[in-house]
Amino acid sequence: MIKKEQLKNAMKYYLTSFNDEEVEISDSTVHKDVLSEDDGFGPANSKRMYKDAVRWTLYKKNHQIKAWPMGWMDKTVEELANEIY
Repeated sequence: MIKKEQLKNAMKYYLTSFNDEEVEISDSTVHKDVLSEDDGFGPANSKRMYKDAVRWTLYKKNHQIKAWPMGWMDKTVEELANEIY
């Protein structure tokens, strides 16, 4: 089972991978400041790939997969982790 701090670290790692805006990545980072729906092609964009990577991490660590909240792009790493953990 993954711990919440490990989840947040994974989320920050993935955000860092998509960070072409040079946003400082922390627990306070708002997802929409880093991710986008129109930075790829078709369904392959940073928003979807990030969500899939986080969900995959939870799944591989035998954690219950919860529905993601509406408007999650407006949430910080800390806020989203609290809701999906």
